Amino acid sequence: LKKLIRALKEKEPSQKVKDEERRPQQWNLDYALVPFEGLTPEYMEMIIQFGFVSLFVASFPLAPLFALLNNVIEIRLDARKFVTELRRPVAARAKDIGKLIQLG
Repeated sequence: LKKLIRALKEKEPSQKVKDEERRPQQWNLDYALVPFEGLTPEYMEMIIQFGFVSLFVASFPLAPLFALLNNVIEIRLDARKFVTELRRPVAARAKDIGKLIQLG
């Protein structure tokens, strides 16, 4: 939905006809993408799905199979989303595998 709204805003006629004639630079195209907000929503989705599968497996034994199919499809959709719709995350320096260093 956000992508559709952004596309509609970009299609509005603008006064900068001269700028539209040139092909935009790749960094301009990348900056127009949605900022990366982290992986928390993706993890929460998996946790909720695991809870529902664990809860309803007794009443619906095919729930794990449907969850597996959903996860296979979800991996492909997320990969496409990360490549085409989201900006690359900003790199942060780390002291080790668990602690970030706060720079200046």
